[in-house]
Amino acid sequence: MPLPPETLRATDIFLEEIYPHSETLGKQLAKVGIRKAQIRKFENLVSSTPRFSEILNFIKNQAGKEKERDQKWRLVAEEMLAQLAQIEEQAQALGRGDSADSLALKLRLVRGWARQIVAHYLYSVPEDE
Repeated sequence: MPLPPETLRATDIFLEEIYPHSETLGKQLAKVGIRKAQIRKFENLVSSTPRFSEILNFIKNQAGKEKERDQKWRLVAEEMLAQLAQIEEQAQALGRGDSADSLALKLRLVRGWARQIVAHYLYSVPEDE
């Protein structure tokens, strides 16, 4: 069953509210030197996965496999996971206890969030990369 229009509007409003945080995070990803290929992989995963937990696992895996001298993902993982927790909380509230609706909302929200982050990352990253 499709989500009600007022719920979809609430997701759009939430994405507008977190936009400044997404902008900061996108710039931070560029600043720490995350490669475009990694950002594209993140973007592809977010847009194609049917499971929210896959996105969480991707970020944790990226941060967890880094060597001590090259900890780019570790510098941003905590903030990314915090924003994802906020997205999950909002989806649960909007889903009103329906697990299918909550999942659909989480995926809708996380895809909008990721598009915001990637746009700001690409705007911030040096063109020669």
